[in-house]
Amino acid sequence: MDMEKSGPDPRDRTVAGSGEATVLAEPVWQLMLVCVGCGGVGGWLLTLLADLWLSLPWVPMKGPARLLTSVPEPWLTVGAVVVGLALGVLVGFIAVYESLTARISDSRVVLTIRDSDREFTYDEIALACRDGKQLVLVAPDGGELARERCGLPWRRLAETFAVHGYDWGAPLGS
Repeated sequence: MDMEKSGPDPRDRTVAGSGEATVLAEPVWQLMLVCVGCGGVGGWLLTLLADLWLSLPWVPMKGPARLLTSVPEPWLTVGAVVVGLALGVLVGFIAVYESLTARISDSRVVLTIRDSDREFTYDEIALACRDGKQLVLVAPDGGELARERCGLPWRRLAETFAVHGYDWGAPLGS
């Protein structure tokens, strides 16, 4: 696909300032939706598993399953789903907190994770590349400047680095 014809991705944000910067971040609503959805479904499945747990004679520790199934319906299902949703929200907030945001401009790259910014100037970065599920920034002397777990789309990340004049390398180990 030709990069000039494809145009900017509408999910990317361009920030005015010292040169135009492109900000790539994992969509918060997607992270939260997955976590909350899994939590709700997990809570509902827990009620089904408790019944199964009690029906198997060889399974140990039946006390928690008995306690869970002693709650009358519909309160058992409603309560399990609500607790699952609450845990999903908690996991979602942790996922958002742990996710990487990359602000890439012609003069610098700022990586933000866990409310902490790490800034690298253009001259400090010889290569940006992928190593498994990690984004790696390499210095001109070959040393690693940064290595962060990254859930951003690799193609968009590579295109953004290239548009701003950085060298994007093949994944390490390939």
